[in-house]
Amino acid sequence: MIVVAGESGNDRGVLKKLIPALYQGKCPRIEEIRDEIKLAAAINQLSPRVEVIRKRALAKAKDCDAELVGIVVHADMDAVTDQGYDRVRDRVTAQLRAGLPCNSALALAAVEMEAWLMQFPDAFPKVHPGWAMRPQDCGRDLGLLSDPKEHLKRHLGKPIYKESHSPKIMDEAVKGRHVSARPSGNNRSFRDFADELAAWK
Repeated sequence: MIVVAGESGNDRGVLKKLIPALYQGKCPRIEEIRDEIKLAAAINQLSPRVEVIRKRALAKAKDCDAELVGIVVHADMDAVTDQGYDRVRDRVTAQLRAGLPCNSALALAAVEMEAWLMQFPDAFPKVHPGWAMRPQDCGRDLGLLSDPKEHLKRHLGKPIYKESHSPKIMDEAVKGRHVSARPSGNNRSFRDFADELAAWK
């Protein structure tokens, strides 16, 4: 079993669609911890949060009579991929590896999960035919987009984008075979997560 933890149900829903598309080999069953666990904003108070994740994940695996293969933890960086990103990612990753009893992967989205979704422009009109990403957004470094959620609300089209659309968009990206460790879009934080997941034993 793989357990997903993170800040919101929508973000966990995106990861539940994304992980099987990136996983090397047959993907284990995926379950989620429904607690809203925030890591990036709590850089100086990580240990208690990691301990909560550890306990919840072990309890989930026990309840399902499953082996815990790995834990994926999501956090919105709420900042672009600059030197601060490296510092936060290194610290949180080290804490996860020290505190968790299995493989771990950090889905530290810069700035938000919407910037990951924007790497798959062909998925958006599959969710709503009136949606289309602007051509100038398809080749840019999406990790430097300061407010991707608001950007989609302004520029995607009708109906107005809502965060609850995000798992559906990732689902369409997977169905359309657009998802890989190196998609056509550009977001370093996505690549870092894909590489970490690929390194699991």
